[in-house]
Amino acid sequence: HSPRSPVMADEAPGGEAVIELDSDDEGEDAGAENLQAAAAAAALAAEPPRDNLYCQLVLPPSRGLTTLQPAGDVEVFLGEHNVLHIASLVPEEEEYDDDDLCIPIEAIDSVDVKAEGRSVVLSITPPIAPTGFSVPFMAEGHRLSMVALVPAEKDVLAMLATLIAWLKHLTVYGPRSLGLAQRPTDEPLALRLHGTVLDERDVALLEDEQWLNDNVMDFFLRLAVDVAAPQDLRDALYVAKTQFFTRLTACGASSGEKGWENVKTWTRSVSGGVASQRFLVYPVNEANLHWCAFFVCHPQRAMELGKVAGTEATVPSDADKPRMVCLDSAWEPAPKDDHVKLLKGYLRRELFSNPLGGNGSGNVIEMKPEEMGAVVMRWKAAVNGLEKMEAIDAEVPKQQNVYDCGIYVLEFLLFLLRQPAAFASLGMESHGEWFDQPTISHRRHEMREIVLRLQSEARASGQADVAVLLRDESLKSAVLKALTSVPPPPPTPPSQPGQEEEAPWMPPQPKAMPPQAKARPPVA
Repeated sequence: HSPRSPVMADEAPGGEAVIELDSDDEGEDAGAENLQAAAAAAALAAEPPRDNLYCQLVLPPSRGLTTLQPAGDVEVFLGEHNVLHIASLVPEEEEYDDDDLCIPIEAIDSVDVKAEGRSVVLSITPPIAPTGFSVPFMAEGHRLSMVALVPAEKDVLAMLATLIAWLKHLTVYGPRSLGLAQRPTDEPLALRLHGTVLDERDVALLEDEQWLNDNVMDFFLRLAVDVAAPQDLRDALYVAKTQFFTRLTACGASSGEKGWENVKTWTRSVSGGVASQRFLVYPVNEANLHWCAFFVCHPQRAMELGKVAGTEATVPSDADKPRMVCLDSAWEPAPKDDHVKLLKGYLRRELFSNPLGGNGSGNVIEMKPEEMGAVVMRWKAAVNGLEKMEAIDAEVPKQQNVYDCGIYVLEFLLFLLRQPAAFASLGMESHGEWFDQPTISHRRHEMREIVLRLQSEARASGQADVAVLLRDESLKSAVLKALTSVPPPPPTPPSQPGQEEEAPWMPPQPKAMPPQAKARPPVA
């Protein structure tokens, strides 16, 4: 075998053929790497799995943090019913089973080994609630979409062999130097943003003529706030998860007041709670067929509006008036009375239990008479204020098909983020000219493109957390442009002599379109 092989190249200026000699040094290097990878794979296959693993645990960010957080030393073992247990190792304290972080094996959908084995990342779908397991930086209600195990250097091989034995349904991807398979570049990638996971099935819904699901809605509503909201508005705006109403009515809850118990922890991470927010956004999925949204303006003013006679109460201006505005792109929207009652009941209980300033109802039994009186007055204010809060069906742009309702909800929010002054008149005048159907079609295309860009950046960096990726200012600017750009005007076709222009198709309109927004009567 010759170490150099001849390869024909271009002719020299004199017309004679030139012979280039291609070195096999590159091939020899690749051969050496293959031998090393084979040796590492053999060593990994020979390593016996352990019953228990000891390492450090790292968790994704919560409470506004943007970096992974160490959670201390843990023991990892496979328990009954194929459940992975991660137990904190706290010196001089007893261990309780219900303190373990429990992850069903089937919920682990990928394993990636990074930093030469010093970090093993387990991705979890769907995200799990770490019931009974908590660390100081984790907000209540936070769901985990990934965990990272950090073994000592001497324990790397044992951890990999053990995880391969436990997770037989998965391929453990990582460096070849550890005997692992490298993840293919075209491997489907799931993006993560504030606990929402966007996988390939979700991304497919961004194609034309597709309805958006809750994952896509949550992902883009949160992304819109993160990149498009001015800072002062971002601190005064709360966007609920799309599962809010589903959870509110869970466990047989027949009213918003009772349902509050199901979601009372959802706003624990919001500084000052709902009472401190000027605007609240609640997406609604009607019968799993249609998206719309409620925008609640100045909820705390409802308490002032509800103050009983004999106390001072400032009458708010129209712009600051507490109101509940429904934005629905359907031509003939379904009645919203049930949703209004549920949302008012929830807000009544939330504003009473978590008032501005943080003095909640506390333990009624231990209260002094004057304290009890203040609590009663606050409850009356919450009841009266929410009864008086006006519910409005806003006049908004209407969709020209049956599948773009989710994009319309996102565009309602994006318009208000671009023009925050429009919040002052929200529901008080017609909003039919905010945008049109071509803007919606443009936005769907831009959403699809920006997801592809985020996936490309995630693969290149090995980081699927979008909040971390957006630290790159150029990427953040690209996302902002995708969420705020408008489509170019369509070209005007040359008119033929004597040819009448064909009117564009429009859906049938309701029999009577009100000239202004239509207010509902107060609903208790």
